[in-house]
Amino acid sequence: MKVTNLIFILLIFLNGVIVNCQLVRDSAPNQLDIENFSQQQSYSFYQDSSNSTVCSYSLRLIIKDSNSNTGSISVSKLETDTPKLLYSTKTSTSTIMVFEFDGMIPFGSTSSKLSVKSSFSPTTIQSDYNVTLTCSKIDASTLTLKINEVINFDSRIGYYSTVRVSGMDYHQFGSLDTLNSEKLYSFGRTNIYALYWNPLIFENQRNSLFTISIVISGETVNLTTKSFYFNVPYPTTQYYDLYPQNLIGTTFTEFGFHYSPLISISCDTVTTKPYQLLILQGLKIFYTKPISGKKGKMSFITAFQNSYGFNNFSLISPNSDSLLRTSLPIDITEFTYRSYGGQLSLNLYGLGSSNIPSLIPLFEALFIGTNNRLDGNQFIVGTDKFIAGWPFGYISGNKTSYIHSVDFLRPINYSTTFYPYSFGTAVLNGLSPYESFSDSVSTNLIIEKTSPILVSYSFKRLKGKNSNFLFTANIVSKNGVKRIKLDDVDYGLKSLVSGSNKDGVYEIIYVPSENSFSEIISFSCYDIYENYFQYYHNQIVSYEPFLIFKVPDYLVNVFSVDSFDNITFAKNNLNLLNSGGYNTMYLNSSKINPDTPLLLILTDPISSSYQSIERSTLYRSFPIVYDSNLKIFTCDFIIPRNNLYGEVTYFIKFTNGLVTNYQLGPNVPKLIIDETYLDNQGPIFSFFEPINTGIEVGDGDVNYGYIFNITDDFNGFSRGSITVKGSIDNSEYVFDFSLSDAMYGNKLNSQYQIIIPLSKQCISQVYIITNVILKDTNNITSVFNLYSNYADSTINPFLKYYDVGIVSLYLNIICNPPVVFDEDYQQLVSFTHSITNSIADVGKLNSSITFDFSIDTPTTGIKDRQLPIVYILSQKTDRVECVSTLVLEDIAHGTTNYTCTTTLPIGFGYPGLLLFSIYGFINNAGYFFGYTTSNIAKYFPSSYYIDTKFIIGDEPIITSTDSIFSTGGDLLIYGRSLSNTKHVSIFYSETGVQSTLIQDAIYGSSAVLINSIAETSKPFKIQIITTSGLKSNEYWVNPIYFESPTTPVIPTNPPQKCSGNPECGGKSQGYCSPNGCICYSPWIGTTCQSKVIVVPQPEVNPNEPSTNIITNSTKSETSSLVGVISIVSLRELDVNNKVIKTFKFDKWNQTNLEKNKNIYSTSIKFDDGNNNIINNCFINVETQWYEELTNITFANQLLVMNPSTLKYNINITAYPFQSKLNTLQLVIRAKLIQNDYDDDVCSNQEFGNTVADNSDFIQLSVKDHSLYGRFVKRGIVDGRILSIDNVKLEDLDDESNYYTSDSFIGIAIPQYTNLIQLDPDFGLLVDISPTDSMCKKGRSLSKGAMIGIIVGCVGFVIVVVIVVALLVKYKYHLRNIKSVIKMGQIKKN
Repeated sequence: MKVTNLIFILLIFLNGVIVNCQLVRDSAPNQLDIENFSQQQSYSFYQDSSNSTVCSYSLRLIIKDSNSNTGSISVSKLETDTPKLLYSTKTSTSTIMVFEFDGMIPFGSTSSKLSVKSSFSPTTIQSDYNVTLTCSKIDASTLTLKINEVINFDSRIGYYSTVRVSGMDYHQFGSLDTLNSEKLYSFGRTNIYALYWNPLIFENQRNSLFTISIVISGETVNLTTKSFYFNVPYPTTQYYDLYPQNLIGTTFTEFGFHYSPLISISCDTVTTKPYQLLILQGLKIFYTKPISGKKGKMSFITAFQNSYGFNNFSLISPNSDSLLRTSLPIDITEFTYRSYGGQLSLNLYGLGSSNIPSLIPLFEALFIGTNNRLDGNQFIVGTDKFIAGWPFGYISGNKTSYIHSVDFLRPINYSTTFYPYSFGTAVLNGLSPYESFSDSVSTNLIIEKTSPILVSYSFKRLKGKNSNFLFTANIVSKNGVKRIKLDDVDYGLKSLVSGSNKDGVYEIIYVPSENSFSEIISFSCYDIYENYFQYYHNQIVSYEPFLIFKVPDYLVNVFSVDSFDNITFAKNNLNLLNSGGYNTMYLNSSKINPDTPLLLILTDPISSSYQSIERSTLYRSFPIVYDSNLKIFTCDFIIPRNNLYGEVTYFIKFTNGLVTNYQLGPNVPKLIIDETYLDNQGPIFSFFEPINTGIEVGDGDVNYGYIFNITDDFNGFSRGSITVKGSIDNSEYVFDFSLSDAMYGNKLNSQYQIIIPLSKQCISQVYIITNVILKDTNNITSVFNLYSNYADSTINPFLKYYDVGIVSLYLNIICNPPVVFDEDYQQLVSFTHSITNSIADVGKLNSSITFDFSIDTPTTGIKDRQLPIVYILSQKTDRVECVSTLVLEDIAHGTTNYTCTTTLPIGFGYPGLLLFSIYGFINNAGYFFGYTTSNIAKYFPSSYYIDTKFIIGDEPIITSTDSIFSTGGDLLIYGRSLSNTKHVSIFYSETGVQSTLIQDAIYGSSAVLINSIAETSKPFKIQIITTSGLKSNEYWVNPIYFESPTTPVIPTNPPQKCSGNPECGGKSQGYCSPNGCICYSPWIGTTCQSKVIVVPQPEVNPNEPSTNIITNSTKSETSSLVGVISIVSLRELDVNNKVIKTFKFDKWNQTNLEKNKNIYSTSIKFDDGNNNIINNCFINVETQWYEELTNITFANQLLVMNPSTLKYNINITAYPFQSKLNTLQLVIRAKLIQNDYDDDVCSNQEFGNTVADNSDFIQLSVKDHSLYGRFVKRGIVDGRILSIDNVKLEDLDDESNYYTSDSFIGIAIPQYTNLIQLDPDFGLLVDISPTDSMCKKGRSLSKGAMIGIIVGCVGFVIVVVIVVALLVKYKYHLRNIKSVIKMGQIKKN
């Protein structure tokens, strides 16, 4: 093989310094060759710290030996680093190895020898290279450093400043060095650095300026900032409350595990963050959080945390122009936390054991304890971990002595010779006493250690309002894949979309926002023996074919704050008093990739409370997505109501870091809350008392439980849940309740009671409340958990009962005589499941399973409302719980029968077996019992487990969707087998409209995007239909209510000169305003000469939204007038207003809704040219008859509905425009025909502006009658109010003559996406002001006693024909007059 010399130039910039790398062969060519594999050879990096005198580098080299039989390859170390082997493989012709060098070199040039040796006995071949690395400083003057003008404060992290470094593009220092050797570290992978301040520095330097000196490459840059309280007035009055009130001078025992005492501070502060510090003996500092109030009168709270025994706290708080330091000596006793008091043993069942050898291989984890704890237990089984509480595992006993036993699947062959197991404490917050009992099961070491192989993969950004990706991977596994992890999230085999677990394709909806703020993104796969691969960004997967695991650059690149060109908001000043802050962010950037996933995360006090309860900083975050039309990033978001006044804090998160609003710089507009009242404290118990505690249980009507009052001073109480447990038998009662369950009161203060069902046959024990959740109407939550992993004393609803102590939660039940203790282990009489052939298909949506079982009824009977649970356990220790219901207590046969049904999640337990167990039986003697898998197997060997299969079918399944606001728009649908989606059927419950939308994009088998969801605040139903006609499950979507923050400018009509004789009809009919005549009802018109008249309600037309409105004439008994209002067509116009499509309508469906209301519907169908319908544009017209004068609002405009008015509410769904520059035009024809052709007949028409309601009107007159139409100049377009233009059309032929007045009106509709809403109305009036026009003989038309029909708010409809027959007498009623709508065949042009 011929080998040529290779020279590689490696440019590695590390932290402000350029590293030039040159690699030159020194020896003669041979079979050994080196290829450059450094991924950053063209990137710039900076030294690890700003003042470092060395440069870091990373160099990866591929060593290729053309002899595939080479025994070994060795690489000498460079002078600065020893190589690390990253990858090795043998192809049919070569031996390949990848080595990595990581090191540091000083400024200047560093040369090293690099030798590569290949050994194949007895021959050794060597290639020598010379490596030269050059490290050069960059001039610090090219960088710009800025610090916040004022030091920031966040109650979660304290006081801090941020330093922004510009001029580094997408590179960063790992830290900034200061002159006093302090280091400032970056926020994730950004060029923003944090300096944290000791809060005590402000105690004596309130109005001081502070200078921080940053050193960059030997140059010092001085930055100046000032105190957060610089010239900020201190409160003039304050007081504090302690919980308990007698905390000072007494010993306080925690109110539950780690529920500490509290202090609440109230003051007349104007700043949202007063200088309040609670200090533990000078070592720990606790900040207060705001809980209630408004500007000038606020309350804050904090807890005396993490201190037991006697400790001296100090409270620093401002008062007038000074600071008060108050000493608070506290003595706290920790809440009792019992130890387990037992021991663990592991027992084998099935293959290779003496215990029921016929069973599948199991191992029993048996724990015998003496202290029954009320909290959960943690289990570690192999590499899997989970936490489970009562009743899982408890097979017999009570408080003083119990047996806990669980059976797990036992691996016979494994990647190690032992399979570890651990059982112990679930509370792992570092504060609790930790107990753990461990052992292991022996296994056979597997011979087959071939790891799964990644054949290919891809990342694809999903469109829509999300930050998600579709990750696809093809994996081959000789042993079969067991688990798949992306970013350490186990997606399991539910992600398998084709093939099998030995050779299959997997799809994962990857959500970067769920990651930590780490920059590390990895992908790993494990087989059934735990053989695995794991790849990180830029790691080589294979050489032939050459494959590198590479995450998209915008997920891992350094993020610069300079990337933001501009950020604005639709609203900058907000009123949050009892209303949410609906807003939109606009983020402009020429540097950020449009596919970059960004999130807006609010950090105001209310949002922070939500995040704390959910234990997720990303809870209720809002995606920032790129709008391809606007060419900017946008984000609709909601700031919770009743929030803290002042500036709203937030941060923008990307995959591996974040920037806060303070770090964005002074040019970004602030979000300011002006009007509000903060309610950040959940509901609390103002009164709480056990009912009949300590009173013997008898036969009378005595209730036992709790009575309590709940107060919430501003938002008001909404709903809650209380859990009560028995201290001996572990019986558990969960009470869910809401405001409607109150005995009396309102949301601010209401009383409730909960009753525990007890019978005379009982045992004496104490019932204790272990869990409480109370929520107010704004979802602010109070939480109490007796044994909490995350105790937050500030949200404990029992804070007013700290003086009484935890005993206030005890309900002492005395049973006399008590039931004799009964610990007979009851026999399981029957146990069956519903799975055919004991193989469950977990590839489908509704893989349900039903269990029926019965036990021998205990002598003392089963305790009321204590229902056993069937547990379904997979090999990976995933669990499904099936809570039973009591079917029958069969006294004749002495059995108690139960049943339960549940659904197995998609992919659950595959591949592998599912084990069954039952726990949670309690008898009336205080004894609990249950049945392990091996217990069930002993008597029912065909029912104790099932196998799983995973059939990938063609039937589509919808599993979830993105969140969507009520304004509609894009919706991304997630599920399985979606690749053949043809269209999506949508049913809107708010309007009853059924719509069909073609998908905008399909992402593999896992996601479908539709982009024309209509505006709706009510749930709507979606269903996917495939090209083969298969239908998915019906899935309900609940939109989040959102109000558009933008208010468009609606034009107003120009002023008119008042006219009429008398002017404006005289004082009784109207008056002259600066804009023209304003009429008094029932008068109407530009001169107030027309009078609304009352007529009977018209008959309903069953064929179309067309109505005959009839009145009597006072002039003639032989003449009649027919007025026809028809919506002729819907036309699509190009940018030059040329008609390119025209649609007409001939079929309507009519439904009567109520007395005066009907709805008509029709549609325009669009096909693909092969008669396959690809989209439907639905038109719904709701008619309503008003008998009395009524005011309504449409598009934020007040409209007056006169008596005898017929109103139309019109909705038109998405229309597929041929071009984004096109518009629509609705053509309406108004026609008035006189049937008496005498010499007095004249006609006239007029088009103009109204005065009172900024509308257009048309008036058609024939003889002594007129037809009057009003067209409102606004409509609701995609949820937003927009102006609408109306024009009189001259390009269509009319039929006007002396007895007919005919005209066409065009309504110009801008391009829209989802929905058009219109609201026209019709009525009759008499006009007495004549006008001359076209006559049969030369005389003028007299408008005396003229009859008109008001046509209002016609904005955007389709072919709607309104026939108005005006008769002198009812005997001339034209019942046979029909409006005829002709529609040609409608096809997509």
